[in-house]
Amino acid sequence: MKHRHASLQSLTLMLSLGALNGTIAIAAATGFFTPTNAPAIALLSMAGPASLTLASLLRGAVQERLLTALLAGVIATALVMIAAGIGPRLLDFVNLRIVKITASIALGAIALLIAGVPIPERTPLIILGVGIATSIIWRII
Repeated sequence: MKHRHASLQSLTLMLSLGALNGTIAIAAATGFFTPTNAPAIALLSMAGPASLTLASLLRGAVQERLLTALLAGVIATALVMIAAGIGPRLLDFVNLRIVKITASIALGAIALLIAGVPIPERTPLIILGVGIATSIIWRII
């Protein structure tokens, strides 16, 4: 049972990553969400290579793997729908230029971490948090 829960969490996270990182909100705000783009949305933002690989590596009986994949897909689909629905409204509250700059700096910090430079592990998260807070304050002012 514990293994199934961990598999469900991992697969749900991979399938809903586009909803959690802002990709879906930006795509919806730019008009990409149309019925003709549904296959591209499904393949690019939900069922990407990492999700498919993770799903194929699930352990357990066939029925257990299918149930895990089904539950993860339903949860991820709900998250993507929520992100597409309210994401563009949430983007109205932030200054995207500031978010882009701080996201770039956070990516640089991640690169430094990967390269082995001794910086605190939470540096990218702190950078993003400060950037989002600054962009909200900037938008209000």
